[in-house]
Amino acid sequence: MDKIPCSVGILTFNSEVTLRRALESVKNVDDIIICDGGSTDGTLAIAKEYGAHVIAQNDACKNPDGSLRDFACAKNQLIDEAKHPYLLILDSDEATSTELLRELARIAKDGTEDGYRIPIRMWWQGQMIEHAANYPGYQYRIVRTDRDVRMIKPVHERPLFQKPLDKEKTTLSTPWYVYLEDDFVHNYMSRNRKYIKRELEKIGEISFSNFLFQVIPSNVRPMLGIFLRTVWYRLRYRNGVHMPLSVEWGRVRYHLALIRGLRKQICRR
Repeated sequence: MDKIPCSVGILTFNSEVTLRRALESVKNVDDIIICDGGSTDGTLAIAKEYGAHVIAQNDACKNPDGSLRDFACAKNQLIDEAKHPYLLILDSDEATSTELLRELARIAKDGTEDGYRIPIRMWWQGQMIEHAANYPGYQYRIVRTDRDVRMIKPVHERPLFQKPLDKEKTTLSTPWYVYLEDDFVHNYMSRNRKYIKRELEKIGEISFSNFLFQVIPSNVRPMLGIFLRTVWYRLRYRNGVHMPLSVEWGRVRYHLALIRGLRKQICRR
């Protein structure tokens, strides 16, 4: 079949365990870009097998030890390297659904918007999770590469568009897939400490008033939302596949850790 005239960008680092699944899901896309952080396993061989164009992550995006510090920085490399007007951004442990690929082909042909947001669906132990507190979890994963769209924020990065987008026009119903590892499910917080540290570094010094009136409300709201949605879904959908409680509770603890970390920074001054 003809290749979809679109670009796909993936960040990698020693991703051989999951990369083949990601690339298999987008093998019918014309332009696949791998932005690699110095893999020493079979990542680059798998990328070559699928005809991907490999570039190295810029040193400006990294920590002194070579680990990726600024995810937005590396994803902007993908935007700059794409050869088509639309770029789909994936992580190496993700994949597209068949339905999303059809939408991507339509957008590549007739798309007019600067970006399109996609709902998330997660898989664990071979089952698609039907109910989770972060569903539908829309993210703008398809972006225009020729309209000065840039990714911002080192962690939890997102695209910055030159003009506000109409959510009704830019929201798709077809999901991208995230595959959870057992280690992720059972050790959610330990795997996310590095992201909490980066969030604290990014925020830096703040005043007590900002802590009280901005930081606390901006973290308490999602904590309550996670808790209430989790309880509601488990009461309403007793027989469905639910997100493991360790992950839902881990999301609550993430926000608590940010509040505690910033409080400590204020107290040390």
